[in-house]
Amino acid sequence: MIVDVHAHGLSEDFIIETAKGPGRDWKVEIAGPRHYVAADYGPLDPLLYDLEERLTSLRSRRVVLQLICPPPPLVATREHAADVALTQRLNKSTAKLVADGEGLLAGLAVPAIGEPARAADELREAVEKHGFVGVMLPSSAGDQPLDDPAFAPLFAAIEHMKLFAFMHPTGSYLSAGMRDFTLPIIVGWPTETSIAVTRLIFAGMLERHPALKLVLAHGGGTLPYLLGRLDLAYSAPRYEANPASRVNIAHPPSHYLRQIHFDTAVSSPKALGFLIDQMGSDRVLFGSDFPYEIGDADGAIALSALDRASPTTRAAVLVGNAKRLLDGRVSAL
Repeated sequence: MIVDVHAHGLSEDFIIETAKGPGRDWKVEIAGPRHYVAADYGPLDPLLYDLEERLTSLRSRRVVLQLICPPPPLVATREHAADVALTQRLNKSTAKLVADGEGLLAGLAVPAIGEPARAADELREAVEKHGFVGVMLPSSAGDQPLDDPAFAPLFAAIEHMKLFAFMHPTGSYLSAGMRDFTLPIIVGWPTETSIAVTRLIFAGMLERHPALKLVLAHGGGTLPYLLGRLDLAYSAPRYEANPASRVNIAHPPSHYLRQIHFDTAVSSPKALGFLIDQMGSDRVLFGSDFPYEIGDADGAIALSALDRASPTTRAAVLVGNAKRLLDGRVSAL
């Protein structure tokens, strides 16, 4: 039995409406019957919107629940962040997949990250209206970092509602050298996660919201490997001491990693073994990045590592940790 906390999906209705609609935030074309092509990406994998095939895949792999959210570039890129109108459409798309998902799907709401003043209220409405179990946070809102005080009400709402908060990287801040070889996805996105969470820690966001349940995509990017450097920045006594690295927090940065969990989509069995050893088996959750190829869509990479783990670790990563963080929001678990 498996709970998959990292997967993406869109209703076909959303794709068709977007392709036909004026003033589109996302450029996608209808290339043939049930065949869609997105600008700057290419053909969409049918598993993104073909619900019947998705459910067949889940059942064949004994996935009893998959948490779904839209593809991250729809939520935010370097150039844009979703406003209320777009998030309402995206949340409607997710809700439709869940409603038709035969109990195997649960939805993560998208907040109106491009309108911070309205984001908390819109999130509450989406959760109440659609019954979402959590929220998908991008790593930034366009060029605005999430530790900006404008997002304080959003984080307070997430904590108050005890939502499962899943952070997925989006558009990269990084240089022009990232343009080739799929580097924005394979290098940029894990780095974006590390930047976003490091900023949240040093800005005091996690200290102010100790009950926040934050799960990071792609095993937290590079963050688990950088904990020592974060702590050194906090404790540097003289020449490299920076007051900004201490003023908002009462403990070394690694202290706040206790509030953070990580998915298994690290694309290497050895890396997953390190992640579990470094962060603890109680803070790693199975996540596939379904249906993307630069991920672990069928879970084979993670499962090959977990086959060598203890039964207790395997059970925690595959089901137990997700069940605990979802805190009764899914009756099937």
